[in-house]
Amino acid sequence: MEDVIRRAQDGDADALGALWREYQHLLLRYFRAKGMSEPEDLASTVWVEVASSISRFEGSEHDFRRWMFTIAARRRIDDIRASKRRERHADLPPPRVVDAAAPSAGDVADRERSLDRAIALVASLPPAQREAITLRIIADLSVADVAAIMGRREGTVRVLVHRGLKQLTSHADVTNSPRRTM
Repeated sequence: MEDVIRRAQDGDADALGALWREYQHLLLRYFRAKGMSEPEDLASTVWVEVASSISRFEGSEHDFRRWMFTIAARRRIDDIRASKRRERHADLPPPRVVDAAAPSAGDVADRERSLDRAIALVASLPPAQREAITLRIIADLSVADVAAIMGRREGTVRVLVHRGLKQLTSHADVTNSPRRTM
């Protein structure tokens, strides 16, 4: 993949397309897990920024993923701020929140549907735990990368992930346990 990144840096549109095919689904899952109303639009803004600045990118494939998700986290924050400004200055209904449990048109395989259900569970967590788990587990970033993106210490990220996973496990135990009758 590092070769593909290098080719994209040299302006190879096919290489940029290969990066899109490799990472687009992860961006969409990230934005859906965060409850964003227009995940496809946000992912598009990330790819516009990636395409316009990839020539200045330096690093490995791992660094590329971290860089891309840092851009995604910033675009998410920008979108939230813009949404709040629109709500404050216009008499519009609140933004539509995407049901993370509803599979998209491309999610036909059992694996994809299971992942969507998992994302819906993650979306029920408190914001900091949700962000840490989304970046650590779904985006498959290291604790150090998640800490850098979130602006927190690595130990804090580990605690957030641990507590979030513990809460998810207890939720799964409750929903999967057989009902007892008295």
